[in-house]
Amino acid sequence: MLLFRVDGNPDIGAGHVMRCMSIADTALEEGKKSIFITASTDFENVITQHGHESQILDTNYTDLLPELGQIRRLIETYNPDALIVDSYYVTYDYLAFLQQFCHEMGSKLVYMDDVLAFAYPCDILVNYNIYGPEKETDYNRLYSAGKLNLPMLLLGPKYAPLRSEFRNIPKRKLRENVQNILVSTGGADPEHMSLKIVETIKEYEKKEQILDACFQFVIGAMNEDKEKIEEASEGVSRIELHYNISNMSELMRFCDIAISAAGSTLYELCATQTPSNTYILADNQILGAENFERHGLIKNCGDVRDSSPKELSEKLLEETIKLAKDYRERKQTAIRMGEIVDGYGAKRIVNEVKAAIN
Repeated sequence: MLLFRVDGNPDIGAGHVMRCMSIADTALEEGKKSIFITASTDFENVITQHGHESQILDTNYTDLLPELGQIRRLIETYNPDALIVDSYYVTYDYLAFLQQFCHEMGSKLVYMDDVLAFAYPCDILVNYNIYGPEKETDYNRLYSAGKLNLPMLLLGPKYAPLRSEFRNIPKRKLRENVQNILVSTGGADPEHMSLKIVETIKEYEKKEQILDACFQFVIGAMNEDKEKIEEASEGVSRIELHYNISNMSELMRFCDIAISAAGSTLYELCATQTPSNTYILADNQILGAENFERHGLIKNCGDVRDSSPKELSEKLLEETIKLAKDYRERKQTAIRMGEIVDGYGAKRIVNEVKAAIN
């Protein structure tokens, strides 16, 4: 059995919960139960709909130390094979206490990392980002300086925990003329990028500077602009809105190119070989977006905090128009994207955890 300590809400979005959900779903395929421990009820329904149990702490997700007593009781109650923690608000002391609790029960502590903030006390560390393998030396240095045992390191996109729908994706057959463009701004979209992109599309349409293609918007469950987006896109035939997508891989395959916030979605776009442009909206996305561009995979169009959402939406649209017109670039990029992600990352993580506890 696996325990997950993870949070999602309108402020931090859905990314942490969804990547842990992929691991839990994979474990369930193999008959292993999962329980999600969260500070709030924001994702309780989603968790239970996936067939997992939910424990609500009713605590502050930014201040984790006060919850340690509750977590210890849950570890003692469920005696999990492993506790998987996914939060940017962890501290050294928090993880050290958790690792001690886990070891007392014969469990392993797993930490999902993106930012290399310090030497995390844990038994297995997962950094599935494109820059993960290049950071192995940095991890060794961090743990050596902190006089801490180096955990098992699972680094790189082969460990990207994607849903099972992203496995065994066939080679993409690119159309020379782009017909559909995916727009995905995340579960919460705190910077209102979907709304700004809709408004920018309408402006470009008036100036006859837009592509003859349909923009397929995925509106996240926590997007607070739903009504405004619907109002702004009403009567615009080149904009379609999608809610509660049950098969994102199918929609990605349907689209020729994509605009996406930097995050786990970029790995899904790689698995579906969807040429894309991206943008940054949080510190933890900087390394990923910069490295996707450095590897010649996905263009980073900037950080929304360094410019206005309107300026960034214009940049994204211009780069997307440019990409749509360059069939050769799209073809080469799609091939490279498919080579780095195969959709089996969650299964590899589950297998490594199983091996570690045996």
